[in-house]
Amino acid sequence: MQVRRNVLLCLCIVAIAWVTRLAAAPSSEPVKYHFKIDSQPLGTALQQFAGQSGVQIIFFSQVTEGLQAPAVHGSYTISDALEMLLSGSHLIFRVINPKTIEICPRTVKDSSIFSIGPVGALRTPMDAGRRASVC
Repeated sequence: MQVRRNVLLCLCIVAIAWVTRLAAAPSSEPVKYHFKIDSQPLGTALQQFAGQSGVQIIFFSQVTEGLQAPAVHGSYTISDALEMLLSGSHLIFRVINPKTIEICPRTVKDSSIFSIGPVGALRTPMDAGRRASVC
């Protein structure tokens, strides 16, 4: 009877450990953040984006001068939200590391190959499969 109880206890412990590990497994879905950014000057919108996503955004203030960002409201991946904020501008983003993104002007080479969105070969773990351009 005691042996049977010990075996049952061991099975329960293994089952709990397995379920806990399964629950902690990383998701294959890209992480989405909730953004509430109104239409405003692009530099200010990028600062709000950084505050709401926890990602550092670096750029020279001159590159956003005179540019207006569209409103971004809802849950988006970092790449999708940045694409929306930068749409209609001559700017692209480049992922430096998982917590730092650079905003820079699109080059002639970039615009002749791709019409919209980030390009290049640098992958970011924050958005599986997305690529960013080299500035």
